[in-house]
Formats: sequence, structure tokens, C-alpha cells
Amino acid sequence: MILCAGEALIDMLPRDTADGPGFYPATGGAVFNTAIALGRLGAPVALHTGLSSDLFGQRLSDALAASGVENRAAVSERPTTLAFVTLTDGQAEYAFYDENTAGRMLSPQDAPDMAGIAALFIGGISLAVEPCAAAYEALALSRPDLPVMIDPNIRPGFINDEAAFRARLDRLFAVADIVKLSDEDLAWLGMGAGDVLAAGVDVVCLTEGASGVRAITAKGEVHVPARRVTVVDTVGAGDTFNAGFMAGLHDAGALDGNVPSDAYLRAALDLGVAAAAVTVGRAGANPPWRAEL
Repeated sequence: MILCAGEALIDMLPRDTADGPGFYPATGGAVFNTAIALGRLGAPVALHTGLSSDLFGQRLSDALAASGVENRAAVSERPTTLAFVTLTDGQAEYAFYDENTAGRMLSPQDAPDMAGIAALFIGGISLAVEPCAAAYEALALSRPDLPVMIDPNIRPGFINDEAAFRARLDRLFAVADIVKLSDEDLAWLGMGAGDVLAAGVDVVCLTEGASGVRAITAKGEVHVPARRVTVVDTVGAGDTFNAGFMAGLHDAGALDGNVPSDAYLRAALDLGVAAAAVTVGRAGANPPWRAEL
């Protein structure tokens, strides 16, 4: 089973109403979206997060169950994180309301049951704020035997302590097997894909928008082009790609900590790109079921 560990929140999506502009509360969060997509693609998956007992937390819990995701959350009475979304030509920007929330206040003492876990996925805004960032880092560092995929999903406006965030990524890259980065992420880090590999990573997945995605290893790279699709918005696109890539490796028995062959990487990239193409054609983070591909 793959354990996804990171934020679960409510995306407040802009909507036109009879009374003027408004917002629709949709389940979301980068790591939550990845877990949902993995469940819909048929991979065995669980989610560890800080989950509220409020009405939004119940909505998140119900969504996990509906997509076949095992819930290994730490539940509290603190409120749910809200992310208000602004769309510009389909591209999403976020304003987060996260102080003292159930997700933000997760601590290392809230570590989940790891029974049956064979791989770990972490990332998102959870790695940028305390104390939850320390909790997810401790989880990854405590199980060096597990293959780990990381998507830092860098949002500069959410990073209060850049030096601490960069230091955390250095420590996590040292134990990661796979790191997914967008071209914007790589530019912010001031690194090349080779630098990320040199940090100890086996595979760098570099997403480049309309140019597609590359899986880069010490031996070379595999490229898969993007699919042509009418974009409604990009909410959850990268998260869905992550799920498709991991599900593809899982299907092949190649999510085991070894460097996958080019054939396995291409198949995993293909599944990730195909799943993400469906997501961008829909409003909000609504990843496809396997039968829709």
C-alpha cells in the first residue's frame, strides 16, 4: 500500500452566482488529491494528514472513502484549512487560511500506523509550515527502507522561512527515490535536474506544461509529450500526474526503491499524463477513474 502524507483542505473555487461572485467549497490539497487519484486508478492507498472533526473535515473523510482511500488521519477539533482559488486563464493561484488548523498543527507524535505500507508519497504546502512540516519530514526519515516520492509543489508566497524550507528539502532529497518538479519549481530552487540527482535522488520527473514531462535518471531520460485537451483549469493536474506515475510503477511492480527501466518509466509517465489530461478538462481537482482512461 502507498501512504500519502500531507495536507487535506478545502479549495474555495470561484463561481458566478445569482447574487454575484461566490465560492464553491471543494475537497482538495495536493497530497489529498494525489491519494484520491491513486484510489481511483486502482492502487492500494492510504492518507495520513491532520483532519478536522468539523463539517469540512467530514466532507474530506467522506471523499476518501468514496475513492477507496484508507483514512489514517489524526483527527482533532481544530478547523480545516481553506484555500481560496483565483483563476487567470485557467491557471490557479491560492490564498491560504491555515493558522492553528488541524492540518497545520499535526506533530511527529501523531505518526500513523505503518502496517502494510510499501511506499511513501509526501509533498505540498505541508513541507513549508510548522509543526506539520517537521512531522512529515520525521515520517520520511524514520523509514529509510521505504521507496519515497516527493513533490514539493513550491508556492513561494506560502514559505515564511526560506532557509529552513531549503534545508528541509536538502534532507528529504537525500532519502527520496523520486522527486517531481515543475520547471517553475526547478527555477525557484536554482538547480538543474542533475543537481537534484546528485543530492541522492534516483528519478527526477520534470513537468514542462505543454511540452510534456521527462523522467531523468543518471543514465538518461525518457520524454512523454503532453496531450492536447481543452483546459478548464489546472487545479489538481500535477497531483493527478503524481498518482498516475506512482500507479504505473505499482502496476509494473517497479515501485520498490530500485531505478525503474526506461520501459517502466515511459509506461508510468504515459499513465500520469493521460490522467492529468482528464483532470485539466474538468473544473477543480476531479481526477479520473481508471475506466475513464
